Amino acid sequence: MRRMLLSVGVVALLATGSVASARQSDTLIGDSRRQQGLESEMGRLRMGQTGGARAGVCPLVRGASAEINTYVTARLRQVADQVGAEYAHHDCEPNVVVLFSPNPDELVAEATRAKRFNYRGVAAQDVERFKTSSQPVRWIHGSATPGFKTHDARPYNALVIVDSNKAADIKVSTLADYVSLIALADVRVRPAPAEGSIMNLFDSAADGTPQAMTEADRAYLRAVHSRRY
Repeated sequence: MRRMLLSVGVVALLATGSVASARQSDTLIGDSRRQQGLESEMGRLRMGQTGGARAGVCPLVRGASAEINTYVTARLRQVADQVGAEYAHHDCEPNVVVLFSPNPDELVAEATRAKRFNYRGVAAQDVERFKTSSQPVRWIHGSATPGFKTHDARPYNALVIVDSNKAADIKVSTLADYVSLIALADVRVRPAPAEGSIMNLFDSAADGTPQAMTEADRAYLRAVHSRRY
């Protein structure tokens, strides 16, 4: 049986309206205290099963300003289109969830206690790594075949949490590209490019880290979603 890492029962999905107005040069500075709104969204999370992202990526981005949430969502869709990832075009249950929070440890702890996140089928070490991560961005992928090794790095479902304090000085466009890469491919199943990749964004030892998704990154995602191994 397919088991979801998370399931979101959302009364209203991504808000409809104008195109994202956040400038690409904007950062999260001054936008990291929206916890009340995020907690409201978290109240809508429930355990259960939804369609996997392989049948169509359905993102939900919450926790930042409306403009930044919409920008990141739009960028996810744009990258998915560029690399050949299936995208849900109708009403859907979110299977790629991105949450911005100034207190990610508290968010994860509370969500775990309230059973908002369902870790069944995810390796224990991966769950522990996710819960205890101190990185500006942490993520975890669910599996369509729990307990079985796979070389298929396409996301079945993904949860990404951005520490909006630690990532406060990163350009929104840069952060959106980084999130798109880790959300649209399970880089632990199939590693992303070691060099010339936005994956090195938070690697202090890396020189000249790209501030946008590179052609190597897009080639990697295209290969993942065409299932060429």
